[in-house]
Amino acid sequence: MHNIVYGTLNFEDSNEIRRAAQIHESAPLNWNPNYIVRDERIQNWCNFLRSATQDSSIYVISAKTESGELVGLHWLQLTEKYNEKCAHIQSLWVADEHRLAGIGAELKKRGEEWAKKNGAKFIVTEVFYANKKMINYNIKMGFSARQVEMVKDL
Repeated sequence: MHNIVYGTLNFEDSNEIRRAAQIHESAPLNWNPNYIVRDERIQNWCNFLRSATQDSSIYVISAKTESGELVGLHWLQLTEKYNEKCAHIQSLWVADEHRLAGIGAELKKRGEEWAKKNGAKFIVTEVFYANKKMINYNIKMGFSARQVEMVKDL
């Protein structure tokens, strides 16, 4: 296994920003094979990430191999929920070939440290019901369900 280097996303590198945006926008393909990844949405995420350099409420942690290959990403944003400051997980991703190596746990740990340091009382995330792997992983990492959103297609 490669040595992994953790740090913040390199906002000066447009390729790295685009890769992060693609990862984020492509996530639903893991549980919805009919999801359509659109370049305009990727571009919107690129723009959002570029603006994050000026926004201290956004934190994007990367995990890279020593050669610089992006193999993990964790993106959080401070917000308010239930009348308390919290950190909202926007994305957590680890490349398939690097899973089960502790990268996700390390990214989450670093995200929690950042959130606590910035006054968050808890971390919140949404997981699609069909994404059983992430639901089980979050439970293992200490998360519990407070609310379930239900949708009826028309």
